[in-house]
Amino acid sequence: MLRSPGRPLLVFIAVMILATLVVPGRAPAYYTHVVNLLMVYGILALGLDILIGLCGQFAFAHAAFFGIGCYTTALLYMRLGAPFLIGMPAGAVLAGLVGLLVGLPAMRMRSLYLALATFAFAEAARWVAASWDSVTGGSNGLRIDPGTVFGWSIVTEADAFPIVAGVFTLVVISISHLVRSRLGAEMLAVRESEHVAMASGIDINRTKLLAFTISAVFAGIAGGVFALLNSFVNPDHFSFGTAIMVLTMLVVGGFGSLPGVLSGVVVIGLLPEVLRVALKSIQVWQELIYGGILMATMMFMPLGLAGLSRQMLGKARRANRALDATLGGTETPP
Repeated sequence: MLRSPGRPLLVFIAVMILATLVVPGRAPAYYTHVVNLLMVYGILALGLDILIGLCGQFAFAHAAFFGIGCYTTALLYMRLGAPFLIGMPAGAVLAGLVGLLVGLPAMRMRSLYLALATFAFAEAARWVAASWDSVTGGSNGLRIDPGTVFGWSIVTEADAFPIVAGVFTLVVISISHLVRSRLGAEMLAVRESEHVAMASGIDINRTKLLAFTISAVFAGIAGGVFALLNSFVNPDHFSFGTAIMVLTMLVVGGFGSLPGVLSGVVVIGLLPEVLRVALKSIQVWQELIYGGILMATMMFMPLGLAGLSRQMLGKARRANRALDATLGGTETPP
């Protein structure tokens, strides 16, 4: 992830401001919809990377917290008339509280046991959403009327774009500051070696629990933004497939790298659309090609796009040093 709030972060903020000024009303509605979804999945993936990439804890509960944030925001708006500016923070807080309660026992587990426990919770949460007809609408889903933010009516994708871009930018800034904080350093220490971290005076259980809770909060934020974007949500949006898709974004982009995670979101988010357009005459092969690309990524880029870029930069630097040494050792003719 970004280690300092320097030029890369400033460039990112400038690009997001420019996009907010240019995209609405100028880009086709479908492209705006895709970009909005990519930003939602970007928030979700960055939140998961706090837990896996930064703290080294492998869990599958992220889709459940995504759903909690979405349903909380939608229900507060539809049943109580609470505006999205209240519903989205409330959904994030509730997701964080549930994450705290789930994390208290789950974070004492490791590896496969942690993955299975959090997977069981995610499936239980999806079952509740699919069965609680009077609240969530069950498997038939929940209809959401268009809302307003700061008096701005959210009717079209272009209307939602500035709000989504603003939330996404704040999330990136928050995570970049988290990584540079004392808590971020403690999470990195836990990821590298729990024994060394404990010997250094770090409370292992507290650090892992905070990582799990903060990750759940960001998933809740993503769910709230998703509710703002969509007029209809159902439990299928928060299934195990969503968790696998977000995890794949981290694998392709590279764990523990903010630019890498965002590049993985773009690649995995756009790949199905690209295959659908490029292979529309042979749609039966799209899923096979998609799976082959993922397998090739894991085989030949185990560190993701971020790791590949680091390797290429390292080779370029070594080549430059070798060239400088060669030129420096060459005597100039009299």
